[in-house]
Amino acid sequence: MIIKLSSDEMLAQWKLRRGFAPLRVDCTITRSDGVDLDELLRLEMRDWYLNLLSTAQVEMLATTNIADDIAIVPMSDGEATVMLPQNCRRIVEFQLEGWERPAIILTDASSREAFMQQNPFARGNSVQPIALKHGNRLFLYTVPQNQQPKITRAIAVMEPTDGSYEMDETALSTINKIHN
Repeated sequence: MIIKLSSDEMLAQWKLRRGFAPLRVDCTITRSDGVDLDELLRLEMRDWYLNLLSTAQVEMLATTNIADDIAIVPMSDGEATVMLPQNCRRIVEFQLEGWERPAIILTDASSREAFMQQNPFARGNSVQPIALKHGNRLFLYTVPQNQQPKITRAIAVMEPTDGSYEMDETALSTINKIHN
């Protein structure tokens, strides 16, 4: 089940799962120095969450179809590019009208497969299309040239812009425990 937690709700979950809660209430200690534990834990959980969005199994994440929010800019020789929203962490499925199946999505611009896309005889086609995500752009190979290509599906993992944490509840089990 997909859950959406505010920063404070996520911090409470983080503290509980990392062993910082519940607090001991059977004694009192007063200190006038020390670190801001909540701020350190917020940084830790933010790093964990961004890594989760970039690397976790798609089943653990909330996904969004952004097909209506993006546009194709045709280039030459059947190539095209799509500018992705700034908060797009990754594309998990992309398909154009006229393609027989969704594109194989590449993320390493220096890979052999990415290099092959420079050759019009070796690049992707409508039977085996290729999409290369590089930064906040998606390069498409090869797009239909007889009409303006239409995006039918663009399923993405998006970082919430409001600072919340959105994921499947099972993702919380990947938080590393601190053992005493």
